[in-house]
Amino acid sequence: MFVKICGLMDPHTARFAVQKGANFIGLLFSKVSTRAISLEKAKEIVEAVRDAGGEPVAVFADESLDEMRKIIDALSLDVVQLHGDVPRSFCDQIPQKKIYVADGKELPKSLDKEKDFLLFEKSFQDPQGFRFFVAGNLSAENVEKTIQEFKPHGVDVSRGAREPDAIADFIEKARPGRFGPFGGMYVPELLIAPLMELEKAFKEIDIEKELLDLLKNYAGRPTAVTEVPNFAKAINGPRIFLKREDLLHTGAHKINNSIGQCLLAKKMGKTRIIAETGAGQHGVATATACALLGLECVIYMGQTDIERQAPNVFKMGLLGAKVVPVTTGAKTLKDAVNEALRDYAASYETTHYCLGSALGPHPFPAIVAKFQRVIGDEAKRQMREKIGRDPDLCIACVGGGSNAVGLFTAFLNDKVQLVGVEAAGAARFQNGSPGTLHGTYSYLLQDANGQIQETHSISAGLDYPGVGPKHSELFSTGRAHYDVCNDEEALQAFQLLCRTEGIIPALESSHALGFLMRIAHQLPKDAVVLVNLSGRGDKDVAHIQSLCK
Repeated sequence: MFVKICGLMDPHTARFAVQKGANFIGLLFSKVSTRAISLEKAKEIVEAVRDAGGEPVAVFADESLDEMRKIIDALSLDVVQLHGDVPRSFCDQIPQKKIYVADGKELPKSLDKEKDFLLFEKSFQDPQGFRFFVAGNLSAENVEKTIQEFKPHGVDVSRGAREPDAIADFIEKARPGRFGPFGGMYVPELLIAPLMELEKAFKEIDIEKELLDLLKNYAGRPTAVTEVPNFAKAINGPRIFLKREDLLHTGAHKINNSIGQCLLAKKMGKTRIIAETGAGQHGVATATACALLGLECVIYMGQTDIERQAPNVFKMGLLGAKVVPVTTGAKTLKDAVNEALRDYAASYETTHYCLGSALGPHPFPAIVAKFQRVIGDEAKRQMREKIGRDPDLCIACVGGGSNAVGLFTAFLNDKVQLVGVEAAGAARFQNGSPGTLHGTYSYLLQDANGQIQETHSISAGLDYPGVGPKHSELFSTGRAHYDVCNDEEALQAFQLLCRTEGIIPALESSHALGFLMRIAHQLPKDAVVLVNLSGRGDKDVAHIQSLCK
């Protein structure tokens, strides 16, 4: 679905619109429009739009051919939009791609169905095989209904999306499952129907009351926020707080999502749950939720991860789950996701795929983000109660990115610095590029031919070549910064937190702590840092013990 926004009058808003996912920005040149812009202002907007990856479009309504050519040449435009009899009379003489406003008259023979679009503004007619936009009093409130009714290739909005909040809301409704240019549903046709069924159920089935009750009385929410002064002193840092997801039932944040998805699946009439797992925490959490709700559970896990996460494999068996070893590829998380998707494609009528991180095809990133945002909502409230304000810096490890999305979401509109920490051997933002993996368009590690590269991390949960699309959006817009932590730094942080605070962190969370150890001395002493301790390290102790021999 293309999104075109017309009538923006400043480069900052135009850039924001493209970053949020708008494909085209319309520049109004008609003298009768109250939002017409000068050529000089247009140059500023065009530069901002192109810099953000969008396409500027000159919108003409009463200009002569000479006037249009002057503007097109000055701005080096590739697309023009033609309203009114005067500009449309010169359609055959304009070589650029065109958005042609159809009004029932015969279409020019020069229009090309491969590159040009029609625009239906006041009445809809037969598009005659052309791709087409619909326009006319669109807003966030009616765009979904309009898309369902007309099934256009694009929507064109003007008055209904001029301010940043309205723009973001409109794009979210017009392009569900998109995070700026990232996200989407890149799957075989066989999976489209079950994913759309899941999206519909997610929107319409109300599980909030039951979920909140289970999170409170079964999983152990709210989790504590703990200040760690001894750790802070040891690294010469400022005040440091930990959001203690390690205290949850099953030992990590994964239970927030697993209970939510399994509860939703049961309401949908599914009887079987499948999941992938790397570090084993999502596998244990899903097996736990299935035992609680009386659902069959199958967990796919790479053979390499089975060997380094043996305690969690044993727990999954105790909880009644069947653990299926994956022996293809690197035998890690990427390969476990591959097998889970294959199973889902063959069994979706009775099976729900409980995907564990904020990645994969739409609607999974949105579902996981919603179930994990409880982390940030709680942390924000708790920090304001403890210190009377928000933290200056929030840090979280990033594999697929669910714990980081859960924390960051609450602070996106505040003046809080956000830092995601990747494993050095799986640094998607430092060494990767945008591409498609496991049904979503996001940053990933790939070679020049688009082949997925192998990753390495001491932490099984971070050993993955892709990342959730929301993180790609935050990276591309600059709202969040992403850095790396290597195995040695993570081990040092693991040991230091154990010795100074009596808290055993998961190796995934230890990457966030290892990054903080490296930069702590650079931070102002009156700064406040909040780190998401996404899980506890019981599962890692045997693995670390073998490394230290």
